[in-house]
Amino acid sequence: MKKVTYFGSIGSVLATVGLVATVLGSTPASAYQCQNGHHYKNGHGNHPQIHVARAIAKKSWQSKIKSQYGLAWSVWNIAKGKQLNCATMGNGSKTCVARARPCKYVTG
Repeated sequence: MKKVTYFGSIGSVLATVGLVATVLGSTPASAYQCQNGHHYKNGHGNHPQIHVARAIAKKSWQSKIKSQYGLAWSVWNIAKGKQLNCATMGNGSKTCVARARPCKYVTG
């Protein structure tokens, strides 16, 4: 007797799900490595326009992290615990402080 296996649309879906599960199972739990617990750095920015002061503060944070840990750690977008606090000074200028815990992307 000849055995016939049918891989119709349900079979294709199950095969795809199995492949995806295998690929996801081999992916590390976290693709980011961060500096220890409460290790934060501050960056400061001053400018009459708030959006410019924020950008300067972030760039200042990135510069400090880059000089201490290297370029891989200085990406603001993947930092953890990000805080960006701004205030208006007496002369109308805005001052901002960017604070975050540096992280880097880790590949397999």
